[in-house]
Amino acid sequence: MRSDFLSPLIGEPWAWQSRNCWDFACHVQRELFGRELPQIAVPADFSRRWVLEEFAGHPERTRWRQVPDGPGGLVMAADGALVLMAHARFPAHIGVWLRQEGRVIHCDSHAGVACETVLALRQVGWKNLMFFEPVTCTDL
Repeated sequence: MRSDFLSPLIGEPWAWQSRNCWDFACHVQRELFGRELPQIAVPADFSRRWVLEEFAGHPERTRWRQVPDGPGGLVMAADGALVLMAHARFPAHIGVWLRQEGRVIHCDSHAGVACETVLALRQVGWKNLMFFEPVTCTDL
């Protein structure tokens, strides 16, 4: 069951796997949605600029389409959409939209794995959330 996978993750540090938010998003995509995303080698001395350039220019980005918000900022994205998060204009963090739960699951080095509402993410500074669904044959 979905909760059997999600519940043990919440609050756990993800650092024990020497991973980052992208690796965690890949893990959730693989386990819950059966999607294999490419591994991205993150340099030990990565900078915010590197993250911004990687998000913007990686070939995987072409396999996903951005989903516009609905009325009043309502999230219209399907379950399993990737969520790019930005404090201002450019994304620097990623998570996965869990539509049934109405939350984004993500991890960082401070809080570990968290499952938060869009409102909670905005309250802690992620002002710009962009939702991306996989491109399908009908989208082409």
